[in-house]
Amino acid sequence: MISFARNFAKRQAFHPNFMSISASILLLPAPDTTWRVWKPRASSADASVEAPSEAAGKGKAFVIGLPATACRTIGLVLPNADHEVLEQIIITQLERRGLKLHAVTPRNFRWHLLTQTASTATVSVDVLADPFPESLALTDATDYTAALRMVNLPAGQIIVTEEHGSLVLVAGFQGKLYHSHLFAPASAAAEEIAQEIVLARLALEQDLGAGSFSGITLAGASWDANATRPLQELTGLPVRIVAQLPPNSDLDTSHWTRLLPAGVHAAQSARARAAKLLRFGVLAGMMVVALGFFAFAYLRHLDGTAAALEKDVAATSEAAGKVKATATHWKALSPAIEPRRYPLVLLAEITKLMPPSGIVIRDCDIRTTEIDIRGEARDAQLAFQFVEDLQKHPVLGLYTWSKPQPTVREKTAQFRAQGKMQ
Repeated sequence: MISFARNFAKRQAFHPNFMSISASILLLPAPDTTWRVWKPRASSADASVEAPSEAAGKGKAFVIGLPATACRTIGLVLPNADHEVLEQIIITQLERRGLKLHAVTPRNFRWHLLTQTASTATVSVDVLADPFPESLALTDATDYTAALRMVNLPAGQIIVTEEHGSLVLVAGFQGKLYHSHLFAPASAAAEEIAQEIVLARLALEQDLGAGSFSGITLAGASWDANATRPLQELTGLPVRIVAQLPPNSDLDTSHWTRLLPAGVHAAQSARARAAKLLRFGVLAGMMVVALGFFAFAYLRHLDGTAAALEKDVAATSEAAGKVKATATHWKALSPAIEPRRYPLVLLAEITKLMPPSGIVIRDCDIRTTEIDIRGEARDAQLAFQFVEDLQKHPVLGLYTWSKPQPTVREKTAQFRAQGKMQ
């Protein structure tokens, strides 16, 4: 029982879109070839249509009750088990009867647990006809089920009703649909109807127990009151006539798994995919528009910032020009006012770099940005060494010195070193 409760809750969570029959438009087969349209909370038929397609598209949940020609209902009493195991037992039992069930989506059957004890489980299974009638394959349908599952069944009664000109034998269990099958045309004689009732009662009571059925109910407005006596004599059961079986407005379908023909399931899946793609397209379009708006707003912000900067530059350009001119003047005056650039200071630094012997300076021309030294060295190597010492000096190294390129004459190397301020 605990396993079943857990699976029951799981099935409810998996199908959140199902609702009570009272919130749906119901389409039920009439005794003739028409269909009855039942609206929420109605106690009688609201309308009659020639074809199911005429009742579709009303904007509400649309549940189609199938006649026995399009949906067969079989009752089973099985060993009690949890949901998964019980379903496998149902599939095996019905396949032994020659029915092929599809356990994957789209499923062609749905089973209903009517009662459960410690040892047994009583179930009723609706199986769609194969091939399924094209006139009943409506893409607007929310769900399909056996029509007799959506009506109130009198307890302890074998019911004979008429659907689209044919007689259907119905057996209920605790007021719920347990079994139904098509057995004869509506014009069948009382003897044929009685024989079918007797045989069906024997077969059903083998599973449900002796005494499960205490009477016969003939449902429909076309029954003749004189037909009750011969049926009662032939079957040994009391017979009564009711005008119609009212819909069960309190039927809860929240735990039902969806039952749809393969064609309807494929059409609804394609429509759902198209709607999803459309939503994604609209969302993508909105995102593009939003991004365009943000990009435009950001560009406007940048334009405003640039304009503000240009205004600030224009306001400070005159003062900035004066500061720049002053900096240029000071830079030009730096050789004259910086002590390290005084000619005497530079000459003293050059003299300090001269070795004790081997180099004689013949001419030293010191200008604002240039120093031109002409001299003689004992050899070319000493001239090169002298220029390298100039380049490494902390003050004289601020100048860029040219190579001395000495000329050797009369055992001395005459050289010229030129330095330019960097």
